[in-house]
Amino acid sequence: MLIFRLAAVQGLFVLLVACGVTSRTPDSSQPHPGGEISVEVESHHFSDIVIYLMNGSHAQRLGMVVGLSTASFVLPHRSLQGGGRLKLRAYPVGGPGSFTSEDLLVQPGQGIKWILESDLSRSSVTVH
Repeated sequence: MLIFRLAAVQGLFVLLVACGVTSRTPDSSQPHPGGEISVEVESHHFSDIVIYLMNGSHAQRLGMVVGLSTASFVLPHRSLQGGGRLKLRAYPVGGPGSFTSEDLLVQPGQGIKWILESDLSRSSVTVH
């Protein structure tokens, strides 16, 4: 009888851990609750690239996208200052210079997709 109780407790523990550990990757095509803004960066560049959010002259590091891959970031709505205008900046690791997107007008709950080309000056950005 003790073995059955121990097995039941272990089964319950495994079930609780499995339910609590699962996570979901943010879907950049869906609006974020609470007015968050999703940023998806698709890099066709060979170098790793550090991504910054630019609000006026203030830069906030969002993270890094590894060369030839995609990374997702989430901006809290409090990141929107100055009427929702912002820019994104890309710094290639170990490479010359940087590239800054044009002004983006973003509202809480929207998403940004930035495609970085091997020649960063040919990159494109969309707000959805």
